[in-house]
Amino acid sequence: MDISQELLQKKILIVDDAASMRTLTKAILREAGFTHVFDAPGGEEALLMMRTVKINIVVCDWNMPGMSGLDLYKTVKDDAKLETPPWIMLTSSSEGDKVKEAIMAGITSYIVKPFKPDNLVKQVVAKLS
Repeated sequence: MDISQELLQKKILIVDDAASMRTLTKAILREAGFTHVFDAPGGEEALLMMRTVKINIVVCDWNMPGMSGLDLYKTVKDDAKLETPPWIMLTSSSEGDKVKEAIMAGITSYIVKPFKPDNLVKQVVAKLS
C-alpha cells in the first residue's frame, strides 16, 4: 500500500492491556512506515499521553481492566481540553449490541481480533485521510 509521507508522520496511540497486542500492533504499523506510534497499557495512561502529545488516531482495545476502551473514548470526548481523534476499537467480541453501543457513542471503526495486518493498516489510513 502506498501511503503518503504526510500520513506516515501522524501520531498513532495503541491502547491495550495486553503487552503482546501492543507490540504486535506497533510492529504492523511501523512496518507499514508509520514513525510515531505510541502505546499505553490502559485508559489512565492513554489520557496522560493524550494530554501531552497531540494524537491523530487511537487504536484501542475494548475490554481492559479499570477503564474500558469505550469509557476511554467517552472520557476523551467529554474533555473540552482534548480533541477526539478518529478511533478504531479492537475487540475479540463481534456482538451486535456492543457494535451498536460503540456506534451510538460515535465510534465508527471496529476490528475483531485476531485481525489481518493489512486490514488494520487500511483502516488507519482511511481514518487519517
